[in-house]
This record gives sequence, C-alpha cells and structure tokens, in this order.
Amino acid sequence: MSSVTPFPCQNPDSRFDSGTESVPEPLWVKQDLRVPRYDDAIFSRPDLSQIISDAKENRRMFAACSRDRSGKIISSLREWARRSVLEEAARYTSELTGKPVELPEDLNERLLLITGHQPALYHPGVWVKNLLIGKVARQTSGLSLNLIVDNDLVSSTSIRVPQGTRSAPSLTDIAFDDAITPKPWEETTVQDQELFCSFSDRVEAALQQWSDLPAPLLHEVWPAAIKQLKVSDRLADCLTAARHAQEQRWGVENLELPISRLCTTSPFLWFACYLFKFADSFRTTHNEVLAEYRKVNRVRSKTHPVPELSERDGWIESPFWIWRAGESRRHQLFVKRNQDKILLSDGKDEIATLPMQENCDLSAAIEVLKQLTTQGIRLRTRALTTTLFARLFLGDLFVHGIGGAKYDEMTDRIFTRFFHLTPPRYLTLSATKFLPFCKPYDVQSCDETCLKNILRDLDFNSDRHLTSKQMSEAAPLLERKQTLIREQQTASEHMGSGDQAERRRANRRRFRELRQIDAELAGYTTKLRDQINDDLVNVRQQMDANAVIQSREMSFVLYPESVLKALFEKLTFE
Repeated sequence: MSSVTPFPCQNPDSRFDSGTESVPEPLWVKQDLRVPRYDDAIFSRPDLSQIISDAKENRRMFAACSRDRSGKIISSLREWARRSVLEEAARYTSELTGKPVELPEDLNERLLLITGHQPALYHPGVWVKNLLIGKVARQTSGLSLNLIVDNDLVSSTSIRVPQGTRSAPSLTDIAFDDAITPKPWEETTVQDQELFCSFSDRVEAALQQWSDLPAPLLHEVWPAAIKQLKVSDRLADCLTAARHAQEQRWGVENLELPISRLCTTSPFLWFACYLFKFADSFRTTHNEVLAEYRKVNRVRSKTHPVPELSERDGWIESPFWIWRAGESRRHQLFVKRNQDKILLSDGKDEIATLPMQENCDLSAAIEVLKQLTTQGIRLRTRALTTTLFARLFLGDLFVHGIGGAKYDEMTDRIFTRFFHLTPPRYLTLSATKFLPFCKPYDVQSCDETCLKNILRDLDFNSDRHLTSKQMSEAAPLLERKQTLIREQQTASEHMGSGDQAERRRANRRRFRELRQIDAELAGYTTKLRDQINDDLVNVRQQMDANAVIQSREMSFVLYPESVLKALFEKLTFE
C-alpha cells in the first residue's frame, strides 16, 4: 500500500504563489520536433551532454525556492513526494522481479531521472528513454524511475511482423493475447494464457523466412513475461516484466511504477486536492495556454494536444480521469464547491464529498480520496497532469518522447501562470532503428520526382531527347517549331500594336500547331517513354517495399540483441 504519511508542512496559508512575484515565462516558439528519418539516428533536444547539468540546475532552482514561504511548501512537498513515491516504486519493482529493492537512505540527495510510457511492446525509439535514464543514474549514483502509463487505453494486443519477400514485403499482426474492447491497461488481464505463452514461438517461426535476421530479443525476454503471468495476470505487469528483465541484463536498474499506484500515494492525492480547491483558476489557465498553443502551432483540432476543460452549471472539469473497476470507459472528472465542501462527479453521478475549508491542510480530503479505492473507484491522472506532478514534486529531470514534449510546451506556461514557478528543464529524446530483416532499396522520393519530370518533358519537349538520327529525320518539324517560337516571341514584344482580336487568333493558331508538332515529335520517343514508365513503376514498387523495410514502428522484441545494444551504447552524454 502507499504511504499514509501526512503532508509535513502544516501551514494552512501555504500556497505556491504566496509572497512570490510574477515569473517570466518562455516565449512561444513553434517547435520543430521530428523523429529521425534515417537508420541508427538519435534525436535529442537539448544535446545529451546537457542532461546531468540540467538535472543539477533543476535541483538548484527548487532549492532556491526555499527562501520564501512558497519555497517551504515546495521543498516539503518534494521530499515527501519523492520518498513516498519511490517507496511505492521499490515495492512494485520488488514484486515484479521477486527480489527485494533497497532504497538509499539519502535518496533526497540523489539525482532522480524520470520517464514514462504505456506498457506496450513499443519500438526502440521509445525504449531509449528508459535506457538513457538508467545509464545516467548508474554513472551518477542517482536513481531512475519509469512510470508505467497503465491508465491509458490498450490500443492493441498484437505486434506487426514482416512477411512476404524483399520486393513485396508486408506486415502481419501476430497476437500475444485475444483482441479486446479498448479499456485501461490496469483493467486488462491476459485473456488467453495459451496464446500468450506461445507468442515467442509463433513470432520466431514467422521470422524464419528472413535468413539474414538473427534470433529476436523476444526469445530472451518472453520467459520473464510467462513467469510473471504465474504471479499476476495483469497484462501490463507481464509486458513490463519482460522489458525490465532485459534492462537488468544490460545493467539498467530503473525503478518501475504504474500510474495506477502512483495515484494512490498521499502526495499525489494532495496534488489532486490542490487542483480541486483551485479548479476554476486552473481551468482558466489551462484553456488560456491551450488557445495560445493552438494559435502558435496552427492547430485547428478541438482535441489536440488536449481538449479544453469544460464547465457545466457550476461543475468545473478537472484534469483527471475517473471510472469504476471493470469499466472500459474513462469519465471526465468534475468538481463543484459547495460552501466548505467540494463535490466530485463523473458528469452523471456524484462520487465523493471532500471537506475543503478555505484554510485547511487538505489531510481530511486526502483521507476521503483514499476510500475511493475500497469502493472500486479509480481516480487517475491525465498526461498533462502526470508530467506536472512528476516535474514539480518528484524528479530532477524528466525525459520525454516527442509526443510528450508537445504536452509540456503547455505545461511550462502552467508552471509560470498557475504555480508561479520557473519551469524545470526537461529532455526530449527519440531514435530510429530499422529492423535489419532485409536490405532496403537504394531509392528516394526524389528519384520518382525526376522520372515524372522527364515524362512531362517528353510530352512538351521531346526534341531535347532525340538521337542524332532522329533529329535528322525530324528536321522539318524542329525547324517549324523554332519558327513558331520566334513568331511568338516577336508577337509578345509588340503586344500593344495591331488588332487585338487578330493577335489572339494568331496566338491560338501557333499554340495549336506547336501542340501538334510536339505530339509528332513525341512519336520519336515512344521507346524512351516506355522505358521511363517501367523505371517509374520499379521505383514506386521499391519505395513501397522500403516503407515496410524502413518502418521505425517495429516492436523492440523483434530486434537482435546485438543491434539494440549497439543503439544503447550510442546514448553518450559526456
């Protein structure tokens, strides 16, 4: 169970903006965040060489806050949250590995790096985040935490595996479990244990046709997933166990923690109560920042990167999910102040009543929220509030993928406008590694463009592509074409003189005759045209093949261990 230690700072007047002046915020600049297009490439912003210095700078920044009353609440919260959350992470990681996990006594003095993602069998470009924070933690004697985003919906219970031939490859789905109606990961259990246990054998059999591809990592990691299935049938636990086992073999000792368990810790519930208490102010800031984000990035979608927080008859939407155990649909959470209480609702039914006097330390409200779990009610964070909590209360540096970094363009402004704090720095990291199951074709989109341009030129300027013999045979046509071009140039130079109607008739006559000559000249290049068309078909087929061969979305379990380890070793930060 999570820590029940109450918030150590009992000053009821403590607020993030107490006694603080306005904080300058970063200027809005459209970010050019793109995944690497080429094989074996790593994208990092800022450069990896800054990761340790940025983490230390974030620590110094939060420590400097302690000079005022706002700082007291921040320093107390960070110490409380870090110990509570890491203790919960140590418990979960121990359950996952079957071995005790000991935390250092001075954990508040150690650098803590955090990342997170859904517990899917994702591609190597996502996995590099876990590998990096573990590598930095080991080198700095720090700590590293991976947040398992099990409050998101399961999107698939299969991975895509290459089939076919090099000239006509395709991707087929191989399932590790029965397909299900999308529901949160934490509510998802393994439905077909036989299918799950045979997953590795079925994938390896499908890959045998690619003789140049060594044995996939899946062969090494799947036994850990099957072993975990005997302990817990939660799909998220089983997939996490497989990944974590391989990280340990590479010397990466990240702590693991599902969001579902993070959300039961007392510090997180304090954070939730704080946002409930100031729900109207938070909604105003959130929607204001969201509108600016969309304007800067020219986003018209009403749901990207997140929807607005709404308000209905005094019920204010708060950035959390709520649902009952076993439900597949997550509900928005609405809050409403009623004198010295705050009501919680899923938009249909009232869920809970929190005591919330104007000057209270939120302890009583936290205890009410703790009872929701015993009632089978899930209170969960959303993506934006996950990183708000992690960056403000937990970590010294958060490592995002490109998608998460887009959220935090908003989060940075919420730091300054709602919490009145300078936003801590973070790192954006991604990578591209193609599965080496066959050699890609040496072809680019510019090759298609070039061939299409040649075909167009053959329609209107076949004379540029004639052989000496063909030019001799077509000499009368070529001479007449040049005569017509000279006449057109002369007519253009004397546009203001003569009868306008007659000039237009002459222009039309020359145009029709030029088109007729071009058509006759094109007859000389029929063989070349057929050759270019054949080349264009081949280029397009090869580009279609490369779209599969060079897909960066292949699951990491398909890769040979040596290939992934080489990518891991490229994560240098000195």
